Amino acid sequence: MKKTKVLVFVLAFLCCCVLAGCADMLKKEDMDQEVERLIAALNEDDADAVFQSMYPGVVTREEFDDSYETIQSLWERSDEHTTKLRSISTNKNFDKFGESLVCKAQYYVYTQDQSYTITLTYRSDDIGEGIYRFDLNVGAHPVLISGGITTASENSALQWGLLILSALCYVFVIVTVVDILRKRPRLYGVWLVAALVFLGVQIQAAPGSFHLGGHVSALTLSAFKIFTGGRRLFVFAVPVGVIVYWCMRKKLLSQKFNI
Repeated sequence: MKKTKVLVFVLAFLCCCVLAGCADMLKKEDMDQEVERLIAALNEDDADAVFQSMYPGVVTREEFDDSYETIQSLWERSDEHTTKLRSISTNKNFDKFGESLVCKAQYYVYTQDQSYTITLTYRSDDIGEGIYRFDLNVGAHPVLISGGITTASENSALQWGLLILSALCYVFVIVTVVDILRKRPRLYGVWLVAALVFLGVQIQAAPGSFHLGGHVSALTLSAFKIFTGGRRLFVFAVPVGVIVYWCMRKKLLSQKFNI
């Protein structure tokens, strides 16, 4: 009986999470439209359109004009852009003015020559609805252009070769772990950990900077990734623990049987 109650509680909790996620998904389309309208107004330097999209009474026209001058000085007009949603949250609030729905979303915006981070807060209640606050900052997290699984159509032969190499290394690690568990050589626990160790070389290059380094870590992927803004990341990693194990495997097993 107790197990049944626990199961019901877990299912109810999961349903609440799903419903909350659906609420954000439903609001995402609205926020996408709001950020596109804002970008269009900034490109046209249409302060009236931006002010009219604000929540009623949140700022006076004089206060808006003062802040708009700063925002417009940061924005560079562009005929083409792409947006990427970084985060979104929707909350219902209750205060002395009644119930309100507040949605906050942050977008990365990439134009031909610049990148931005736009944070929008949208409020809807009995008084009205509109942008309650928005912030514009120059700069955004670089977006992966090619070199990953999710950018398959853009990857070069070199990038696919490194991804295939990584997949083969992971298969090699799995085979080694299975062999260690079956044969159980001396200090097999240590060898299980060692099988996950990769030795890597990493090169990062961006306009005006270059960095070369090495690292030892667990299950590192080899890749050559290209990001917006000209940043490039090259990583070449090999499962050094696995290589050492197979080089010493015969000796390890003979030591085990000689004990």
